[in-house]
Amino acid sequence: MIRQSLLFCLALSLGACSSGGTSPVFSAIKGVILPSDEDEKPAKAPATITRARIEQSGLAIIRGRLEGEDITNILSATSLNGTYVTYVSAFKQTVTMNGSLVTATRGLGGDLLAVRNDANDPVAVLTPPKDWPTHLTRDYRFPADGPAGNVVTLDCALTRGGETEITIVELDYTVTAFSEVCSGKGVNFTNIYLADAKSGQIWQARQWVGEKLGYLNIEVLEPFTLD
Repeated sequence: MIRQSLLFCLALSLGACSSGGTSPVFSAIKGVILPSDEDEKPAKAPATITRARIEQSGLAIIRGRLEGEDITNILSATSLNGTYVTYVSAFKQTVTMNGSLVTATRGLGGDLLAVRNDANDPVAVLTPPKDWPTHLTRDYRFPADGPAGNVVTLDCALTRGGETEITIVELDYTVTAFSEVCSGKGVNFTNIYLADAKSGQIWQARQWVGEKLGYLNIEVLEPFTLD
């Protein structure tokens, strides 16, 4: 559920906070698709976020962290444009998502301007894991000289991994791991998705958002719905 009330969310102290420790995405997929050295970092005290607070807020909420940084931000949904939902942090940083696909960032430095996805892109369109395609294309647009910016077209190959169990703020999920290897115009990267084994809702993801920013780890604390 979404409410147009960022102030209410902030009043619950769900603003930017440090979660530290192992990235949930890498913890879940270690030994499934890709290894990670994130678990070698010393653990820190977890953020004081509870399921009761999330439900009380009535907001769609995600947790995001740029890979390599220690600070994790809590972002709440504040606007809807068609199928695109924009989430904002206490520091006015924003992440726009089409479904679970990060399509734009603002305030992070070297931001991603826009992403064009295929109609059958399972990251953008809710798709059960059994129906995910093995290949798709995307256009990523970044700032550059001229109004069109710099558009990078990428071919992406999806590989399905095994199933595993994850816990996100007191809720347990059975998920299917997918890796997505994208390349084009000298750009190469690998995204990771942990999708609900039945519905395909992506609960955790590691997504590339540009050469300057690298990867953004996203964890869905409360998914966006129109109910």
